[in-house]
Amino acid sequence: MWITSKLWVNEYGEGRTAEAIDKMLARLGTDCVDLLLLHQQFGDYLGAWKDMERAVKAGKVRSIGISNFESGRLEELCEAAVIKPSVLQVECHPYYQQNGLKKRIESYGTVIESWYPIGHGDKGLIGEAVFARLAEKYSKTNVQIILRWHIQEGNIVFPKTTNPVHLRDNFDIFGFELTADEMAEIRALDRGKRFYNVTLEEQEKRLGAWSPAD
Repeated sequence: MWITSKLWVNEYGEGRTAEAIDKMLARLGTDCVDLLLLHQQFGDYLGAWKDMERAVKAGKVRSIGISNFESGRLEELCEAAVIKPSVLQVECHPYYQQNGLKKRIESYGTVIESWYPIGHGDKGLIGEAVFARLAEKYSKTNVQIILRWHIQEGNIVFPKTTNPVHLRDNFDIFGFELTADEMAEIRALDRGKRFYNVTLEEQEKRLGAWSPAD
């Protein structure tokens, strides 16, 4: 079992984050989590990161990363960090491949972890002709082809499902490999299309009522 957890903005800050981590471990009934993420790029994320690094050294957390850091705050945190983020969790799928972001984090050894790996279940994306053709070739589903593409691109994926059949299918993507030409066909689908469109300003406005006392 792999345990990933996140810290919310009202848990950011030296001392505050250390306390939040201890409370999180108590809630989960474990003495360690495998991956701990900062959920958003707001608040005292630099102070929070210092406490997360201390948690790694104390054996309470095995790996630390960030989520939804795509502004200049990404480099700010990475440059300040002693332990560089292991992952950056963002929207990533064949319509939005995050190639520019990958270049920005490459020197830190950080890897993209994709939420919305199949475009939030978008039928247009899943139904693309290239996926249907490759699914027939490899006796897989269109979704399995997309997930296999992610794996070969070096992306971490965690497709969400409560369907036992889909759950089994999501694991069954390691017995075949897409060719270089097939990978290139899928890369050509990149059109800069996001399914979650919220600007930095809108995010800050939504969190405007937050205060460290919350």
